[in-house]
Amino acid sequence: MNKNKLKKSRVGNGGQKNIESFFSTRETPLPIPKETGFLRDSVNVKSMVLSLLGGSDEETENLPPSLEPLYVPETPDSPVRPSRLLRQPLQEASSPVSRFSCSSRLQSSSLTCKRPVLSSGGRGEISRAPCSPVLQNRASESGSVKRLLCSPEGPQQQKAKRLKAKVKRAIAGPTPPTARQKPTSPAPQQNRALPTPQQNPSPPARQPDPALDECLSAIGASVGRAMQGSARKAWQTQEIGMKPVLVNGLSSKPTARIKASSLAEYESFPTICEHRKDSELELNSSSEQAHLSLQVTCHSMVEPRDFEEVACPQSRGGRDTQPGSLINMGGAGQTGIMPQDDSAAVEDFWFADNMELSLNEQEKKFKKQRNIPDHVILSTGLHNRYWVLEVQQLVGPQGFPEKRLVITASKTAEPTEEVILKDGWEDTPVTEGCVVHLEGHCVSGAWTIDRASGFLILMPDLLISGTSIANSISCMRRAVLGEKFKASGGGSKQMLNGTMIHEVFQKAAMSRDFSLESLQQFANQAVHGPKYLRDMYSLELSQPDMLEGIEEYLPALSDWAQSYLCESAWAGTKQLTLALPSEGSISKQDAGCSVTVTDFLDIEENIWSPRFGLKGKMDLTAGVRIQRRSRRQQERVVALELKTGKESNSIEHRSQVILYTLMSLERRSDAELGFLLYLKTGSMHPIIGSHMDRRELMKLRNTLAHYLGNSVVHGEDGKPHLATLPDVITNQQVCKYCPQIRTCAIYSRAVEHSIVGSFSSRDQPAFLEQETQHLGQAHLQYFSHWFLLCAMEESTMESRRGRHKIWLLSAEERQQHGGCIGSLRRTGPVEPLSDDSYVHCFKPWGREKVESGLMVGDRVVLSEQELKLIALATGYVTEVTICGVTCMLDRNLSKYPSETLFRLDQDEGVGGMDTHFRNLAKLMDNSPRSAQLRELIVDYRAPRFIENLSSVLPREAKDAVASILKGLNKPQKQAMKKVLLSKDYTLIMGMPGTGKTTTICTLIRILHACGFSVLVTSYTHSAVDNILLKLKRFRIGFLRLGREQKVHPDILPFTEEQQLRARSAHTLPELEQLYSSQLVVATTCMGVKHPIFSRKHFDFCIVDEASQISQPVCLGPLFYAERFVLVGDHQQLPPIVQNSKARSLGMDESLFKRLECHRDAVVQLTVQYRMNSKIMSLSNTLVYGGQLECGSEQTARALLQLPAWGTLEQDLQRDLSRVEHRDWVRAALQPENPVCFLDTAMVPAPESVQKGGVSNPTEATLVHYLVSLLLKAGCRSGDIGVIAPYRQQLKEISTLMRGPAFSAVEVNTVDKYQGRDKSVIIVSFVRNTEEGNLGELLKDWRRLNVAITRAKHKLIMLGSASTSRRYTPLERLLGHLEQESMIFQLPPRANEVPINLQPLHLCATHQQQKKH
Repeated sequence: MNKNKLKKSRVGNGGQKNIESFFSTRETPLPIPKETGFLRDSVNVKSMVLSLLGGSDEETENLPPSLEPLYVPETPDSPVRPSRLLRQPLQEASSPVSRFSCSSRLQSSSLTCKRPVLSSGGRGEISRAPCSPVLQNRASESGSVKRLLCSPEGPQQQKAKRLKAKVKRAIAGPTPPTARQKPTSPAPQQNRALPTPQQNPSPPARQPDPALDECLSAIGASVGRAMQGSARKAWQTQEIGMKPVLVNGLSSKPTARIKASSLAEYESFPTICEHRKDSELELNSSSEQAHLSLQVTCHSMVEPRDFEEVACPQSRGGRDTQPGSLINMGGAGQTGIMPQDDSAAVEDFWFADNMELSLNEQEKKFKKQRNIPDHVILSTGLHNRYWVLEVQQLVGPQGFPEKRLVITASKTAEPTEEVILKDGWEDTPVTEGCVVHLEGHCVSGAWTIDRASGFLILMPDLLISGTSIANSISCMRRAVLGEKFKASGGGSKQMLNGTMIHEVFQKAAMSRDFSLESLQQFANQAVHGPKYLRDMYSLELSQPDMLEGIEEYLPALSDWAQSYLCESAWAGTKQLTLALPSEGSISKQDAGCSVTVTDFLDIEENIWSPRFGLKGKMDLTAGVRIQRRSRRQQERVVALELKTGKESNSIEHRSQVILYTLMSLERRSDAELGFLLYLKTGSMHPIIGSHMDRRELMKLRNTLAHYLGNSVVHGEDGKPHLATLPDVITNQQVCKYCPQIRTCAIYSRAVEHSIVGSFSSRDQPAFLEQETQHLGQAHLQYFSHWFLLCAMEESTMESRRGRHKIWLLSAEERQQHGGCIGSLRRTGPVEPLSDDSYVHCFKPWGREKVESGLMVGDRVVLSEQELKLIALATGYVTEVTICGVTCMLDRNLSKYPSETLFRLDQDEGVGGMDTHFRNLAKLMDNSPRSAQLRELIVDYRAPRFIENLSSVLPREAKDAVASILKGLNKPQKQAMKKVLLSKDYTLIMGMPGTGKTTTICTLIRILHACGFSVLVTSYTHSAVDNILLKLKRFRIGFLRLGREQKVHPDILPFTEEQQLRARSAHTLPELEQLYSSQLVVATTCMGVKHPIFSRKHFDFCIVDEASQISQPVCLGPLFYAERFVLVGDHQQLPPIVQNSKARSLGMDESLFKRLECHRDAVVQLTVQYRMNSKIMSLSNTLVYGGQLECGSEQTARALLQLPAWGTLEQDLQRDLSRVEHRDWVRAALQPENPVCFLDTAMVPAPESVQKGGVSNPTEATLVHYLVSLLLKAGCRSGDIGVIAPYRQQLKEISTLMRGPAFSAVEVNTVDKYQGRDKSVIIVSFVRNTEEGNLGELLKDWRRLNVAITRAKHKLIMLGSASTSRRYTPLERLLGHLEQESMIFQLPPRANEVPINLQPLHLCATHQQQKKH
């Protein structure tokens, strides 16, 4: 969309343009006949044209776009109802989310529709009553009268044939018109009785129709036999006792005719129209079809079992058709209901000539669709989730396209329901295998989503911000890229100025003080406080300039408060034009009202809306009073959206507010109103959240969700590739200010250029080509390859550990997996630390102890226990005890009653792949550093080195460097030299136990002594702090960036916050002085978004654990240094990749591994100080080819020290009567045997596969036994570690070792032990099966290498030797162990432990285990 269109969307003060009309100009127009007939005089053409052009009629410009009295807000429990009572619903099955089982638009009074109101006429007729001018003027905003609800006899009792193919034929040539019947009576009374069967009228005569004869002849049936037989059969059914059927509250008649004089103008008309599931007669599907004048009567007294479904199969898998299937035979004004007898010949012909898939093939296809993945959560109710089983494109009764979905909320795919999408909803990009949420009415398992009612939300668990949806109005491509590359656009002075003005207004609102003096004080606090200092530093702004920009707004803020705040004497003097949908019909005179702000309830209220797939933070939540002259005043809670820019009242701004009203339905039931407040002028615009505007925005949201959720598609060969994005708008004036212009051009050239039919396969605009001229083909391939891998990984991460589990699972279900603590009550006062940081203490209610997997530092989301209020606050866990949990949250919860129950959920959806995409885009920038990294990383340019050190080392630093080097071994000294000589990069390969952390610390000391600036990073906070803890001993100053909650307590004095407090820094010069005072800065790879990196550049960047970091993440810190050092070992743990396909395509290749091809840049650390020689030999044999060596003789001969080993041997001799039991225990624990593998084949020890994962209870018992014996022999519990590859096994072992004696024994996965060691390591391999899937964990030799190199003195391994040999890495290990006689066969029943061999405090626990 260009700027000219945006200008047209502007509306005058106080008014609101219909957003729906804005979107309607971009939709494909519906078929329109040449003559509209009866509506020619009733349609207000002027209003229609002005609406489409973005303007408004003088008399109606301030009225809301949805004033129909039948409007019902889209919320199940809303107290806001239509102004007139709806008719009583029929006794039919209803979805948990529906308000009524019948349409919300059916009333007991006159029907509101665009055509004249139907009234009872003569026998066999329904005539038209005149339509009131008010209703005619509202025609464009009201829905169609559409439902014919049949008697709710159980649909499961009727079995109908399912068609195997669908015939689409149209009658050639126009349909001759029929004479219009005259109305004979006024509007009928409600529920008028039908004629009784005893009247037995004669069937009506049929007029010949040549076009219809031609159609029937084409399908093999004569016109006379088909139509006359159909009418006769239907008429005869009146003699059978049947229930009357209500047609929109009117009694239906015995015959059915559709007379449409204007139908003759159509060039073609569908022969057979699709039948609706709920047996409704489609009088008119949308308000655009109002030109069709229809007169309807109906064969209502029809026995359902006499008819078969003819038009199309309504469902699969045993669903029944609804009674009374309707078939339009295409004649002018003729509709028949085809009996079973007359449809047989037609069906035979269809099966013979139009069968595309055999029944077996269809069944196979549909069974494939029913394979619902395990991670998908389906449900009914308020947050319903349906799986789409089948999608069909149809043509509706009026010739307009529709889409039919077969859905289920059950993992078994039974029962199913049906959804009909129409009136624009059929364009929703929903496909088989999608998850959808439905809002609206469900009648007998059938949903209708059309212009008038209902929403379908595609991928509802993908929460999209209202800002992104509003941005998609002008360019959908920008919105998609903005969600992927969220941080690629930098800030600006205008954005920062707007943020600070927001804060000034919010502080004034919460203090209820808008005096100029107070506003000036708030402005000074914002400018001189620490909150925005970093942003001003990044943008190189001065505090006086920022203060001057804020002060320009202060008079307008004060004037607004005088006009609208209830405390002001002038409150209510300004008149606004406002009419709410819930108020029903309202006159122009009553539309004027005064609005007074009575209270400010919240600022930056965070709302997650899983119902509508939305999220957002509202600037202000306020209580307002609406006062009209002739009506009672109303109190409403509304959203105030603050804008600091030009007062445009643009469609984007209004859309944001409308989306806030929609997502506010999660918190309040009357959310239909919001306000746009332009702070520069003090003008306030009311925004109505009407159904039609919400509907169009939800369609946009669904399109955006489709592109975001389907970024990876699979071709016919099954290979994954990237999907195309929405087309480029090719408007240079609009695009040149877009923050995503470069990523847009790169994606277009790298991904879409080769896709036939895409925008990029055609010629690109010149201004887009310029954005990528600096990139070669290899760079584009690298971008597309890694974008694909990251997109695949993102999809897997979201499905496995996404946020959706917070609102789709109960607290009890979440607690079982350790990701939640439920039933918590707040205790004690809330301690405020800053404007957005509050310390809360919680204690469990109804139980004594807290049982959870939450840990200190975990990010959490706080919600109400029953999820009535979702995501009230977010924050971090600061303390976990048996009795309670302490958190630092971004909201103050003291306003909630003390008895409120909360739940804390671990927030696993933060971050995701944002850093990956951002760094990937930055690598493609047209900047010197990005170009240099592309040469080194993508083009594989060899790194350069200086010939001698004399040109690098300053003279005054030579003595200090020589002193530091004295304590290093030869490989470490070589590493120091290589780094100092490098001009590009150096790789330091640190084998297990070789002292990588010590080497890094020494390197930092040398670089610091030479005056070089150093950036120290790693993937985890703990790895960064391990380096700093060693550096701290040598009195080297540094600045630690990052959240204090994640930092080691001993490092906290070096954090930025602590340093600012110590220096009392409140000005930009003081901040700059802090940033420039330290040569060493430390943070994680994800922390390089800090403002310091916008201006500070480093001489060296050191990345620890580089072999464990994904390439795009590792790129982040490299942009801010001239040279970099990667420290790691690609023979140990690789980057964690959850998507197996992405892993096979190379996503687990680290940057360390990629650059290792240049051997001149690699230095190997081969001298280790951890393992004794026996343990070291395992890794040497398996991985390193004998390169590892012990650093000293003491290290090589070190053994486990067991002070009470002699006593333990005596106990073994006394209590174990069987020799074989004594032998294996002695062999396993004897210090002289540093390595042993205990084969459990004869015990036996079968594995157990459960929903939670794989475990081996027998191995867990043996581990518990061995740890108990080690403790009894005098080993300290902190020196013992247990490793298992599966989390379920860790739970089994931890459950057995709950006593205080085991408190320091660490039980963890291999990944958690990387970089750490223990004196004793016990490894449980778990797997023991001769069949089935072996899994991937034990196939990774890198993980095995880590597991066997964590022990210093003793390594004990348990497992089935026969099963382990099926894994290639373990087979090699067992071969070496067998040669060294380190495998011991456990005897039968070795797991049955004598109680008196355990410490006394363990007896009770073991006794309980035995009984169990």
